[in-house]
Amino acid sequence: MRKLIVLPFAIALVLLPPAAYVAYPLYTAWALREAIRSGDAAYLERKIEWPSVRETLRESLTRVAFDMPDPETQPGVKPSLWKRFKAYVGGGAVNTLIDRYVTPEGLPQLFEYRQIYRANIQGLPDEKTIPVMERMKAFWARIIRAEFKSLSAFEVELADRFEPTRHHIGLLELVGFEWKLKELHIKDVQLPGASLATTILPTDR
Repeated sequence: MRKLIVLPFAIALVLLPPAAYVAYPLYTAWALREAIRSGDAAYLERKIEWPSVRETLRESLTRVAFDMPDPETQPGVKPSLWKRFKAYVGGGAVNTLIDRYVTPEGLPQLFEYRQIYRANIQGLPDEKTIPVMERMKAFWARIIRAEFKSLSAFEVELADRFEPTRHHIGLLELVGFEWKLKELHIKDVQLPGASLATTILPTDR
């Protein structure tokens, strides 16, 4: 009888560490979004490798904003001279946007701007009024792909909350005993002709 009681606990002790290892990076991705929503700059400062995130986001945001070909989905396709010119001229605006808002304080500020716009202009509910369980369900439903690239690298791909054809891809790396966001990309699926004004940084996604 004692063995029957102890066995489930023993199995749980064996399975718990690998289960926690698998769940931890996904929880980190969720917690990062919640930190942006709540304005927890200290958490964002600690959990994001800012130089590499800015650089990878800069590349993909420029490509999406100016309709440049994606080397992953369109290998060998060269952008036209006009597209290269637009990217060259508009690159400064992208750099300014990233340098200003892709910071521990800037991302929550941008999120707040987007919430005000969606509430006052589009008539959408303020996310602060949405219960946490509903936010978690919505976050889980938008996960397109989540996979370990190695024992210390985890990649998650999320569909945009308002534009499902646009995806945000984050690469998290295990640093010490915690996962940190190392790279952030926007998948090049924006429709041709869209302007920089319609390209939204992934803060309210």
